[in-house]
Amino acid sequence: MIIVKGITSLQIYFSISMRYYFVLIIFSLLFFSCAESLMVQSTGVLQNASRTHHLKNGERELIYIPMRHLGKRNYYDYIQRMVDSLQNQGFVVFYESIAYQVDSAQQRDVYDRKFRKLVGHVIGSTKVYEKTSDTTKVLMAPLYKNLGSRIIQQPQYSFFKVDYNTAVIADIPKNELLDEFEYSYGDIILDSCDWKTPLNEPYTCKPIKAKFRNIFDQEFIMKKREQNLAALVADASQKKILIMFGAAHYKGFLKYLKERNPDWINVK
Repeated sequence: MIIVKGITSLQIYFSISMRYYFVLIIFSLLFFSCAESLMVQSTGVLQNASRTHHLKNGERELIYIPMRHLGKRNYYDYIQRMVDSLQNQGFVVFYESIAYQVDSAQQRDVYDRKFRKLVGHVIGSTKVYEKTSDTTKVLMAPLYKNLGSRIIQQPQYSFFKVDYNTAVIADIPKNELLDEFEYSYGDIILDSCDWKTPLNEPYTCKPIKAKFRNIFDQEFIMKKREQNLAALVADASQKKILIMFGAAHYKGFLKYLKERNPDWINVK
């Protein structure tokens, strides 16, 4: 009887322990799921509408649409309607694009390998899938698909009905950014691993020093492009300008624009 009671007590103990263990697991899953949800929301990819910035300077008017490289389809649909409406009101689009301006595929290949060396990962490494009913590339990263949301990559500007007859590319080509970086900090040296590794395969070669990677990101990808955008807008002849540029660039752009002309004011 004593042995039986001992076994029974042991069974009860393990039963309680297992229940506690499962409750702890469930709580942890719920907590991390919630934390993940908040993390995703903080990136802005779940927004249904884009918060625009409206500025005026005398007769000149500026609307900045903060663009995101990932978002829900209805988010981009909303921007499409906004762009179409504002162009009908006389606004001219100034848009972001660091597309190459090179003479050959061979030149582009060299620039791609140098860019990969700088950023330290494969070019265009995002895994995407094609829906049979929609040619839009759909990102299914675990961080997003756990929420049951289908996040798409930013469509081409033609999707937003941008009038290319009047629109202005308000950016610096990637090859020029790389050239300016090398002029200031020396050549980006490609080793045998860089040349042998195809651009669409995992990048395991030795990347450039983190110091130079940070300089390229902060001084060239961010600062130079923001200064360039501010200069183009400040010197533009257009009275009404609609900027379609990355959300992360707005503060820097506004700073450099007001340095050129402090008369620009925010319109609420």
